[in-house]
Amino acid sequence: MEKEQWTIAHDLAFDLVDRGTDPNELGKVIAFVRQNKTESDMKDRLTSLVQRLSNSRNALIRSRQTQRFYQNIQEAFQEHLHDIEDTTELLLILGWSLRLMRYYRIEPKRAVEEQRPQQPQQQPQQPKIIPPPLPKEKPKPKIKVSDKVNATILKKEGFKVTVQLDTDNKEELIFERPYYPGAVGAQVKLRVLGINEDGHVTNVVP
Repeated sequence: MEKEQWTIAHDLAFDLVDRGTDPNELGKVIAFVRQNKTESDMKDRLTSLVQRLSNSRNALIRSRQTQRFYQNIQEAFQEHLHDIEDTTELLLILGWSLRLMRYYRIEPKRAVEEQRPQQPQQQPQQPKIIPPPLPKEKPKPKIKVSDKVNATILKKEGFKVTVQLDTDNKEELIFERPYYPGAVGAQVKLRVLGINEDGHVTNVVP
């Protein structure tokens, strides 16, 4: 696999595990792709299948969470596989994502270290970069869960990424993501997962 394909497989697997998705449901989707891999409209069929399963209340369900699992798969596919059209490449990425999901569920820290390219054991600590103050803007609407917020990457250590949010409170948060492509100092957009009673953002993901 090429480095870009590895990155997609890792991010897809980590995202699904982070959302609490059952790997068996991804395995069923992969089986569907293998069964229909010769079809010219394979990507459209896959998109239609996942969308139908994520919205259907009449699908064969092993637990009450099955529909949520497929909603997670649909959202992760939209985020990570939108540029993948070749069926062979799609099967390769999905197959490795399924393997990595099982690693991450059992021992995520060790799995991340085992699968990442070898790097020197000790890295010089990156100086903390404080972005210049932004010009004053009009009052922003109150941030809600699932909103997208701008942020600056302050530090990257292994799979931990420290960012400062471009919000009124300038929160500094850490999220975990293997092979996160953003460089220190880069401006990125993040999705809000948690807010406390004081209106401070407490959890974000790419």
